[in-house]
Amino acid sequence: MYTRWSSELTSLLKPSYGTKSLRIGNLEYHVLPSDEQAALLEVAPKLDSLIEEGNVQKHSKKSTASLFKAGETLVFGKHVRFHQKAFGLRFRYFLQPSRSFWTAVVAKKLEEAGLGTPKVLAVGERRTLQLISDSYIITEALKDAYTADKVLRSQPNSYELLQNAGRLLRRLHDAGITHGDIKLANFYVQGDSMGFWDLDSAMVFSGQTPQKWIIRDLGRLLSSFILTVDDMPQTQDYFRNAPEIAQVLADAYGTDVQTFLPSYYSYWLKKIKLKHDFG
Repeated sequence: MYTRWSSELTSLLKPSYGTKSLRIGNLEYHVLPSDEQAALLEVAPKLDSLIEEGNVQKHSKKSTASLFKAGETLVFGKHVRFHQKAFGLRFRYFLQPSRSFWTAVVAKKLEEAGLGTPKVLAVGERRTLQLISDSYIITEALKDAYTADKVLRSQPNSYELLQNAGRLLRRLHDAGITHGDIKLANFYVQGDSMGFWDLDSAMVFSGQTPQKWIIRDLGRLLSSFILTVDDMPQTQDYFRNAPEIAQVLADAYGTDVQTFLPSYYSYWLKKIKLKHDFG
């Protein structure tokens, strides 16, 4: 289990790595080396207001994600309000790093594996008596990047995006990483390239990725693709064929379709809103 004191995390936060750190009240804030480092250090005192009042991309009682300016650079920031979560979940992070800090570790692993993900620029958290109350992460804002489900809607009756996602997922698993929340919305497409974002549920393994997590990720990707094409008015009846779609994904990933398809058949068959031919 990774902890707040694991070397993979602490090495990223050391001055020797180029990271600069601040403490403002109960805010512990670390800015990793980048061209935006000075600007990100300056915004630390108003981090909450910048995220909450920025160009909000997603908002709930427990978190806010938005785009805002650090100096002249547009960045992406996310604030998670742990004080709105159950006490048991907050206590879990007494030993474990917050999801923001953990994302920085996973992003570095992806970078080392040659996989695309937004660069983590800064991380922060607030704790009282070591109990977490808030966490923050700031990453680069990818220009002209779109979620894969949005891109798929402009490519009706095509397997190309699913094939690209399957090949990319195989590379992630080969690097000993599982995403933890695989769906088309957590792949991004930027021109001809594809990558992952929203890594805070990811897991990193010292050896091979366990088969159960491979099956889970493949099944979730397949389910996400089917749900998306079912919701597209341009989808032709011939394209609503779950076994064929599953085979396309299996071929792209490089595995036998029977390694993951049976585990999800019973689940899909209960989803009466799906219009697919399940064979």
